[in-house]
Amino acid sequence: MGTFSSGGIAAELSKFDKLAKGTDAACRKAVKAGGKLLAERLAAAAPVDTGALAASIKAGSVDYNAADGYHCEVKPVGENHGENLAKIGNILEYGRSNMPARPWFNPTVDQATGEVTQAMQAAFDQAQKG
Repeated sequence: MGTFSSGGIAAELSKFDKLAKGTDAACRKAVKAGGKLLAERLAAAAPVDTGALAASIKAGSVDYNAADGYHCEVKPVGENHGENLAKIGNILEYGRSNMPARPWFNPTVDQATGEVTQAMQAAFDQAQKG
């Protein structure tokens, strides 16, 4: 009968354990970094004649659920002269019967996807090194 020895693997298992324990915090930091960058890009792209819309675009808190994983909402928040700024942004994006659409939100999200993904990856990698 033979024996099996696994000497030296303890150090590698310790590395994996450290990475696993830090994954939640790293994911949260990554999503926060991506949300912040997307909010900046959306604020820059918001139609300038809308006043408070650009300043109202914020990245919300990072949440987790099994269906969506880690996520945060990036959207206009608050009101301006009694009008919900998210509603104003939506009207500009899609238009209405007496106003043509002025798409700014979806095109900006599409354009920023690569940059946001890179920012998230960099933040995740940095947090895992920590």
